[in-house]
Amino acid sequence: MAMPIIPLWAVLSLAASLLVTFIPLVQERFKADGFALALWNKVFVAAMISPFLWRVGLPTDPLFYGFVTLTAAIFSLSDVVYFRAVPIIGSGLMTRLLPASVVITFLLWFAVDPQLIDKYTAVPWKMAAICAILLAFVFFASRVKKCHISWTGLRLIWPVIVAACIGPVLVKLALDHAAKEQATFAYLFFQSVLTIFFLSLYAAVKHPVPRRVLYSPHVIKVAALMGALMGSTMYLKTRAVALVDNPGFTSMIFFTDALWVILIYKLIGRKETGNIWAGLGIVACAAALVLVKSL
Repeated sequence: MAMPIIPLWAVLSLAASLLVTFIPLVQERFKADGFALALWNKVFVAAMISPFLWRVGLPTDPLFYGFVTLTAAIFSLSDVVYFRAVPIIGSGLMTRLLPASVVITFLLWFAVDPQLIDKYTAVPWKMAAICAILLAFVFFASRVKKCHISWTGLRLIWPVIVAACIGPVLVKLALDHAAKEQATFAYLFFQSVLTIFFLSLYAAVKHPVPRRVLYSPHVIKVAALMGALMGSTMYLKTRAVALVDNPGFTSMIFFTDALWVILIYKLIGRKETGNIWAGLGIVACAAALVLVKSL
């Protein structure tokens, strides 16, 4: 009996999910300064993306750059909060809480495109499934609130959650104003460059960290590893989406990063914190919502 052939898009998606898992794990292990890491990480991401951008060219629509500027301003803050929070709350809790933003973004998008309501109500089974997923999300979110560790972690990273809710809306608007072959690489490059600009400007005015920390070889080494992980992840995700018929299938696999963290924690003997099942419930709701709305 012939062995089933695993589609290339599935392999690429799984590889991307595994790579992105190591972003919080690396920071949890090395505990680099959050502000310095957020800045230098973008330096390396921009350096990795620039050769691809050179090949595909630059978008010409001014609205693309306007929306990218807004995302850079939002993510400049959230990246700092994210990298500072990971060593405190751990990678496991972080990867289980962040998917909540997917559900919130789904609801926010109705304000951008109200006609989506008619689109979903026209397909009864889809509307019923979405309502069931939202109710399940509310249930698991209430479980998180009742867990002191999870709720404390959520309060610590709320700017990251907010950015993850608003950011994708702005990213989608930005990508809609660029040619398909240019959109991903142009967004990654200019979002990184603008983040570098905003954080550098803030560093020059407010001096949030000493120069010895900002230019620490330790931070730069960790940032280089982060940049390699992020750049590779985005490339694999882009290739996977290009190959698959339904992007919802790749998104389902991307959400397995929370499971990878749990497995790695068990392998290294790291004790998990917070309500694991409530967090995984949120991840499952986000993955199911992405899949259902894409069918």
